[in-house]
Amino acid sequence: MQFIDIKSLIAKQTNGRMRMRLLALSHIKEGTNRAQVAIYLKVSRKSVNDWAKKFYENGLDGLKKTEPIDLVN
Repeated sequence: MQFIDIKSLIAKQTNGRMRMRLLALSHIKEGTNRAQVAIYLKVSRKSVNDWAKKFYENGLDGLKKTEPIDLVN
């Protein structure tokens, strides 16, 4: 995987949800465990784990919001 400067992406990001995901990855990259990252960001540990998994599997594209599945139609 290529080098990604997460801190510069955070500074440029205007979408609050994406910024939160990038902040989580930045903390993980610095060695903070995922449970502590969840506490810092006031989100669930599952969310942090999901973001990290999506990032490691699909890069930045994995962090982008996906459309919800329409269960009605």
